[in-house]
Amino acid sequence: MDGMNEEPRRGGPGSCFTCGEPGHYSRDCPLKQGHGRGFPGPGRGGFGPRGPPGPFPPFERNGFMDRGPPMMDMGGPMMMDMGGRMDGFGGGRGPPPFRDEGPEGPMGRDRGPPHMPLPGPPMQGGRGRGRRGGFLDSGRMGEGNGLAFGFDAGPPEGGPGRGGHRHGRGGRGPRGALTTGPSRGEQNDYCQHFVDTGARPQNFLRDVHLVDRYEEYPKMRELIQRKDSLVAQRATPPYFIQADLRELKLDVQTFGTKFDVVLIDPPWEEYARRAPGVDIATWTWQEIMKLEIEAITDTPCFLFLWCGSAEGLDAGRHCLKKWGFRRCEDICWIKSNAQAAHKVAARQDAFAVLQHTKEHCLMGIKGTVRRNQDSHVIHSNVDTDIIVAEEFPFGSTRKPDEMYSVIEHFCLGRRRLELFGEDHNIRPGWVTVGSSLVGSNFNAQVYGMHFADANGRPYLSSGGRVSKGAPILVGCTDEIEELRPKSPPPGGDRN
Repeated sequence: MDGMNEEPRRGGPGSCFTCGEPGHYSRDCPLKQGHGRGFPGPGRGGFGPRGPPGPFPPFERNGFMDRGPPMMDMGGPMMMDMGGRMDGFGGGRGPPPFRDEGPEGPMGRDRGPPHMPLPGPPMQGGRGRGRRGGFLDSGRMGEGNGLAFGFDAGPPEGGPGRGGHRHGRGGRGPRGALTTGPSRGEQNDYCQHFVDTGARPQNFLRDVHLVDRYEEYPKMRELIQRKDSLVAQRATPPYFIQADLRELKLDVQTFGTKFDVVLIDPPWEEYARRAPGVDIATWTWQEIMKLEIEAITDTPCFLFLWCGSAEGLDAGRHCLKKWGFRRCEDICWIKSNAQAAHKVAARQDAFAVLQHTKEHCLMGIKGTVRRNQDSHVIHSNVDTDIIVAEEFPFGSTRKPDEMYSVIEHFCLGRRRLELFGEDHNIRPGWVTVGSSLVGSNFNAQVYGMHFADANGRPYLSSGGRVSKGAPILVGCTDEIEELRPKSPPPGGDRN
């Protein structure tokens, strides 16, 4: 059976499957010199008998050395891309490397995750294709040493052949152990990488920041810029009230008007459980429900309630129902920790069975709003229901500022209220109420005059329907109307 150990020839000279160069067979390729038959280069079966790189301890799994960081840096003549397609010889398309975004933005080198640069000379390869907002990037193949799954960082104890077939194509190793290379799932095992390093899978998503999300979509970028400019022009000055919400009476006399948008970030008991040792004054969900939100919200009105990822998901729905709202959306904040100095994978709520790396914000609506008829009240389909942003330091309950953009892009009402706010929440166009604020500058009469009609009378309530041109609306321009996504007309008739 010696023939089973011989490298099969793939035709005459010029058909080397390793480097794509003419004049020699794959088994005689110069790239294999010094590495034996199972060399760890970029060839079609380049899983060499070497252990994981860097600080990861080597150990065997299923007959081959187990993985290190789950990154991809594969060039070479014939590799399988993420769609399962085999490309041809000499610089064929392979899966692209991940882009190191870095702490300052999208400018980074094409290599693996930022904590583990790969040694070795640059490999030749083709261009790969990625998807915006996904785990892949497009561009040239970057620096690396061929396969970067942690299989090829150095010869293991026991000599060549222990980690894989000597031809680098899989097969049977010592004592019949299966030594085929990993599947594509193992090559991108971000869950195991999180267990090993504490780096969350969402750290490797591309184009998650507002500054570069629409870089390749000029119309969408122009729409966001025009909407932000119009919102800033029509915004009221920032107002804030230092008060304990247990004592402050929520009614029209307190604020001078009702509100079109209410954002609530209550101190759930979950926040104290996940940060032991940090003094966080919490409210029970029954106390939160007692807030008289229904007395200060107009019709129509939109409410955004941060509810964590534990009991708040159920309690938040009870609160919405009591306040006269029905849930219509669930916005999810995916927390990354790419910039954290110490990445901890085991930190967890004592009542949880999974690792919580997200929080939810329930969106409720009061009244009736139709997307295709009430475009003067809402602009739908501008943003998504996913926010990917860095988690704040241990013990902080701060939420990402992108939530303000989502709200202001969607709801065209100008009367906006935030409860349980802190100093960093003070923002033009908003009234912020919280016990930890530095002071107060709010005057109900002055605030109400920002929404006075042509006769100078304050706008108190819409009565269920908001007329076009009402002083409580941000308004719209012809350019924004042309650029914004439209809802299809009733019946599906797009003509």
